[in-house]
Amino acid sequence: MQAIVKKLFWAFVLCVACVSQTAAENYKVGPGDKLNVSILGQNEFSRVTEVRGDGSFQLHKLGKVQAAGHTLAEIEDIIIKRADELFDGSVSVVVEMAEYRPIFVMGNVQTPGSYPYARGMTVIQAIALAGGYERGRAETTNERNVLDVQQRALEARIRLGFAENRLKAITAELARLEGREAQGDAAAPEDIDPDQVELLTKDREILNESIEGFTRREALANAEAELYAQRRELIARQLQVTEEQLADINSLVAQGLSRRDRLVELKVEADNFRSDELQTTAYAARAEQTAVNARNESDVALARYHRDLLSGKIAAEERIQLLRSQLNASMDYLRQVSPTAAMAVNTKVETVFEVYRAGTKGQPEQVDLTSEIQPGDVLVVKFEEVTN
Repeated sequence: MQAIVKKLFWAFVLCVACVSQTAAENYKVGPGDKLNVSILGQNEFSRVTEVRGDGSFQLHKLGKVQAAGHTLAEIEDIIIKRADELFDGSVSVVVEMAEYRPIFVMGNVQTPGSYPYARGMTVIQAIALAGGYERGRAETTNERNVLDVQQRALEARIRLGFAENRLKAITAELARLEGREAQGDAAAPEDIDPDQVELLTKDREILNESIEGFTRREALANAEAELYAQRRELIARQLQVTEEQLADINSLVAQGLSRRDRLVELKVEADNFRSDELQTTAYAARAEQTAVNARNESDVALARYHRDLLSGKIAAEERIQLLRSQLNASMDYLRQVSPTAAMAVNTKVETVFEVYRAGTKGQPEQVDLTSEIQPGDVLVVKFEEVTN
């Protein structure tokens, strides 16, 4: 099961990487990061290097390069200035991230320690890398069994709450998308977890931006097709005039009243107009097809968003059923062997996530499961009882 979770996690990380290019460009390099430095045409100077504790790295003949606190583009500029003094002609330098410095996951997780960072990584993904939440331990076998079941029940209850909130948010979004009021199994907006609402709002904003782009493309293509249609009408009128002149000249040539070279010129001119007319017709058809494609892409984007919501709803319902089954089984066992432990499960427990980050003077930042973490962050997971 843990292997499947990790595979799903890395698949998600790859998808997130496709939409995180801007964040990567603004990323400030720090000690522990590994950089791939390439100087085009100078392979002996290209290498993968690690930023040392003092924030610098060493390049052959170029000396120490201060990297900490700089973006990749800024580091490229620093190396280019050094290389221009060493090599003749202009120099092209590319600096890419080879490997981010690791993160650290501590506290109530199964396997505390350092783990490799991936762009777009969130708190829940870091916890998954650490094996999930920590299980209880006891001195005797019976106590250990009780604590183990109790821990599973607590985890099931927490995950059930997340799954139920997710289902509420998806159901409400489906109702909005299908033009229905939130009723029946669709929760009212105030009943939905704000984090879930924000997550779906981001998805909806991405969809709306895509549709807006397709709509602009369709409008531009329609305008282009209209211009080609107007040009085609103009060419047709010019061709008609030329053909009328051609008929007149042809009659005059037959009577010996006009030169034959003028007749040839008009024929060439008429052929050019016909060629322009065919070309303009082709351009207009292409513009019309572009408009149709843009309209279809907009419809496909909306249909795909609807499909993903339905898939998410089904997955959430299945997960809720599974978690309820696990929770009920655990609670039945605890009620039989340890009523006190069963009562403890019903106590409200809050999971607290704190991130210690460089530059915050040792003060932790409280985050949630969907918050993104940064290279070098220390994530501490705590279970705290909620007191009224």
